Amino acid sequence: MARMFLSALLLSLVACATHGAGKTLILQYEDFGPPSAAHELIGMDWWQWQSHGDSRPKRYDIKVVVYRNVEQPQVRQLYPTDPSRELDFRYVAYADAMGYLDRMIKENVIESLTSQLQTTRTRIVSALGELEQGRR
Repeated sequence: MARMFLSALLLSLVACATHGAGKTLILQYEDFGPPSAAHELIGMDWWQWQSHGDSRPKRYDIKVVVYRNVEQPQVRQLYPTDPSRELDFRYVAYADAMGYLDRMIKENVIESLTSQLQTTRTRIVSALGELEQGRR
């Protein structure tokens, strides 16, 4: 009886470790396409603490943190935005990222953009797992 209980407990712990682990993947803003499309998911392509971008063309080093099986407040603690150090993180739940990418890939507006978004989707799936059937 005790042996069966220990076996069940061990199996439960293994299941929690493999399915309950929180994961994140850090990508670049550009991985989600041009600002004209990506802004709906991750905001505009300038520092989030500014009301507008620079008058001269400038590349802002914006990171996008895609997270799964972890709460956003935890992700924000791991990757805090810090204007004084120009650390700008955007936080996107896995299901939101996949929904956006799947929709944009299906629209297939520009072949090169679709290819880029497929690559981003593949990277997310490789790091965080496949989208479960019927769930977002």
